[in-house]
Amino acid sequence: MGNTTLPGIFCIESDWVISMESKQSVEPALQALERAGYIRLIRRSANTAAELELYLDRWFEYRLRSFTLAYLGFHGTARTLHLRDQELNLPHLAGLIHGRAEGKVLHFGSCRAMAGDEQELQQFCRATGAAAITGYTKNIEWLESSAFELLLLPELMDAVRMKSAHDRIVRRYPDLAERLGFRMSHATWTSP
Repeated sequence: MGNTTLPGIFCIESDWVISMESKQSVEPALQALERAGYIRLIRRSANTAAELELYLDRWFEYRLRSFTLAYLGFHGTARTLHLRDQELNLPHLAGLIHGRAEGKVLHFGSCRAMAGDEQELQQFCRATGAAAITGYTKNIEWLESSAFELLLLPELMDAVRMKSAHDRIVRRYPDLAERLGFRMSHATWTSP
């Protein structure tokens, strides 16, 4: 598995476009972080709820415990991820996780997945055990969000305190954070 001292990102991503010729993926941006020596990367494709559940289960296996961040790359709307066979809202996703995300971070690389009220986002963190969830409250452009995530993800991987990481990112990259509607939540706090 390469350098096992590096933190790991476990990416679960759907096909963004139905066309068989489409190559659109977040994988090249994540590979850039891996090649630069910031992270280790595992990426899997999930287009159905069953596939998503399978890969979430794999993320929680003991041998992958150092893969502390899950990148969930799906089409989305407010508080909902879209798969080919169904839409999953945050409570449903929390049920799939079953409290197993203790100390881990989930990043939603999706339009508007973080457009919920603070209580709903905090409840998701409590139900899953996640140290934090991050994502966007607005419809996002692929290139802008990829550029932002190249800056965001290493910051999250190195963070000891999630709120401090949020504040650093928003202070360093205010234009991108605002344009994308970047938001973070943990069990007791949610950014505006």
